[in-house]
Amino acid sequence: METITLLFGVFLVLIVLNVPIAFAMAASAAVVVIQAGLPDSVVMQRIIFGVDSFPLLAVPLFLLAGELMDLGGLSRQLVLFANTCLGHVRGGLAHVAIVSNMIMSGLSGAGTADAAATGGILIPAMIKRGYSPAFSAAVLGAGAVLGPIIPPSIAMVVYGASANVSVGRLFVGGAVPGLIMAIYMICVSALIAKRRDYPCEPKASCGQLTTSFRDAIWGLLAPVIIIGGIMGGIFTPTEAASVAVAYSLFVGVFIYRVMKPSAFFPAVRRSFLLTAKIMFIIGAASSFSWLLARSNAPKLVSDGFMSLGGDPLAFLLLVNVMLLVLGCLMETVAILLIVVPLLFPLSTQLGIDPVFFGVMMTLTLSIGLVTPPVGMVMFVVTGIAKARVQDFTREVAPYLVAQLLSLVTITMFPVLVTWLPDLVFGPGRK
Repeated sequence: METITLLFGVFLVLIVLNVPIAFAMAASAAVVVIQAGLPDSVVMQRIIFGVDSFPLLAVPLFLLAGELMDLGGLSRQLVLFANTCLGHVRGGLAHVAIVSNMIMSGLSGAGTADAAATGGILIPAMIKRGYSPAFSAAVLGAGAVLGPIIPPSIAMVVYGASANVSVGRLFVGGAVPGLIMAIYMICVSALIAKRRDYPCEPKASCGQLTTSFRDAIWGLLAPVIIIGGIMGGIFTPTEAASVAVAYSLFVGVFIYRVMKPSAFFPAVRRSFLLTAKIMFIIGAASSFSWLLARSNAPKLVSDGFMSLGGDPLAFLLLVNVMLLVLGCLMETVAILLIVVPLLFPLSTQLGIDPVFFGVMMTLTLSIGLVTPPVGMVMFVVTGIAKARVQDFTREVAPYLVAQLLSLVTITMFPVLVTWLPDLVFGPGRK
């Protein structure tokens, strides 16, 4: 217990001092290792061990695929197609923001990448059409929350690698919850648009719809190829990420012909810098989690909860509340790597499906992407819209309600997550 107290004590002090999360975890682990008289090299060994995982190879590849899809024009064509289909509805651009992000979620696996790709196109267009900068940022940010939920998902890759759960089942399990959340948010947009009398775009003709669909077909096919290949057993999720990169290059260079060689290496550099940041967090969290496991923290958590009655629904509600709070303060990957070793053994002990548990955690933590003070998507969209965080927070509140409602829905009805993976892969294989 002394080790756990010291570990979290040092970690919280460093966080209060505004030390970056990865350095805070590594430093607190180093302090505990030195205090316990273990070799100094243990921390570095655990950092290296933490990133030495084949499933994690999907992380840099999906990040690069997201960069290339934006660079190659796929995201632009998808936004234009969504606008052609929905622009004539009251507040149509707000609906387009959610639907285009829903489609983009099937390409990149990261909410920040989706927000940057679609936000750069849609936010200026929304402001020009009379939407406020804060609302434009809010609806775009809320839509980007779908990125880690609808497959593929970098957060699910991290959870699957940490808990030894099938990433393919996690990907398929996120499809229905993501669709539910998108429907709830579209309903919110419709209510806001009606109350504020937001404008409608001219209704597209059949010819315009056909042309837009033809231009966007390559982008629409990308998630079908990626997820269809995983569901069909053609390739693993990690191999799917490399397929996504190759497909993005092919479409950008040979179909749309907008990707220039001079822009390729800067895109690779941006994705690799972000990969380095994520992998450092994963490695540092690995040393942190190893010390928790060595201190018997999972058993202490399990015994403590069982002493309160051990009701599975109560456990899920407590986990949701805890993750919602943590999601406002820390990055998703870091939270997953700290809490999964603590909570996953207890969830299996309570008979909770590991795929459901992973999707629920991912959905809960994704909400933190648009909440102060560290919501990464929030900073991306407010930067594009030049909106104040206070105004953004007020405008995004109704969408947060919709997201929380979707969280409650899947928590109360886990079958919404598990039925599709069981249908595709067969029951009992996790």
